[in-house]
Amino acid sequence: MAGGGAAAVYKAKVGTFIYTTAGVVLLVLIIFDVYATVLHSSARYGPVGESLNRAVWRTARAVALRLSRARRHRLLNMIGPLLLPLLIVVYIVLLILAFALVYYPHIPANFTFSEAHTEPGWVDAVYFSGITLTTVGYGDLVPRLASLRFLALFEAASGLVVISLAITYMLTVYTALERKRAVALSLYHQAGEGADVAGLIAHHFVEGRFYGLRDALRTVTRDLQGMLESHIDHPVIHYFHPVEVYKSTPRILFLLLETCTVIRAALDREVNQDLRNYPEVRTLEAGVRHVLTQLINSLDLERRERPRRPTPQEAEDDSRRWRARYEQTLSRLADSGIKTRADAEGGWEEYRRQREEWESKLRRLALHLGYDWDEVTGDRDLEYAADEGKERPQAGAAEPRVREG
Repeated sequence: MAGGGAAAVYKAKVGTFIYTTAGVVLLVLIIFDVYATVLHSSARYGPVGESLNRAVWRTARAVALRLSRARRHRLLNMIGPLLLPLLIVVYIVLLILAFALVYYPHIPANFTFSEAHTEPGWVDAVYFSGITLTTVGYGDLVPRLASLRFLALFEAASGLVVISLAITYMLTVYTALERKRAVALSLYHQAGEGADVAGLIAHHFVEGRFYGLRDALRTVTRDLQGMLESHIDHPVIHYFHPVEVYKSTPRILFLLLETCTVIRAALDREVNQDLRNYPEVRTLEAGVRHVLTQLINSLDLERRERPRRPTPQEAEDDSRRWRARYEQTLSRLADSGIKTRADAEGGWEEYRRQREEWESKLRRLALHLGYDWDEVTGDRDLEYAADEGKERPQAGAAEPRVREG
């Protein structure tokens, strides 16, 4: 009898240690995740938030890619706003479970019940943890040990802190999204309400001279750095998918990269020598490429979506598409009275070389975020790129492919 009693006591102590340790480990994980997600400026969430975001996005994107373009955008547009409250719910549930694991070994021995009950101890532990975290506190279940009472006090404070931080975080995310939309809207109007880079450049060309272009480039460079910081501080912004393509990150980056490429490759070297050598052009180009690299690394696309080398036919198709875009740009610039490069072939070679350097990365980012490449760039149809939200038949259009340029 004595040996059996000692074994039972030992078993109870081991069980208490296991449950308490599991609860503490889970609690530490949640605290670290809240710190990494809300308080620490990092390009990624903590392990819980990061796993949740990627799992939900991967599932939604797999479903959306089977739908028509318009329906795909509407479905993916719902994901970002759902991720924030979903993360709060996950935090609350995990906190309740973490503290319940600590309470469980002490129920019913170290708790006072207001009335007789027949529920198993685990149900009581989750119930008490839930009403404590949410500070409801009905008083029908009260811990008797001082250590458990202080633990309940700590849980109530933890619930208030986590919920307050989560709500504050939501507000800062939406503020960052508003700034990003303002940048996108400004570029949209300058680029002829689409992806027309020639229109964006010509927007600042009046009576044979460029006006305000340097200031515009300087401003957009500053806005771009702010946008990158928003993505680093709030990685969930990656998964906010605007239905209007011009508000998307891929369109913003494309317009800026293409603008720098066209200024360097298509404009006359003598007449526009100052413009081509603007420090603002070099700074903008370096800034956009840095932002693109940071986003690719943040989403881990180099590892998760490994590119493949293009076939000779695909490389030829790309070259033909770029050539058409280049010639169209030259024509639009000339129509606006802007002097273009006399050595058209030399300009084309420079244009192709620069586009090869950045297109594959940007294309991969666009596809991961749920956009077709032709609607981001307008390479197939600039008017379609301006006509956001409408389905347009794509006769003979190839599916977007993830590969290097």
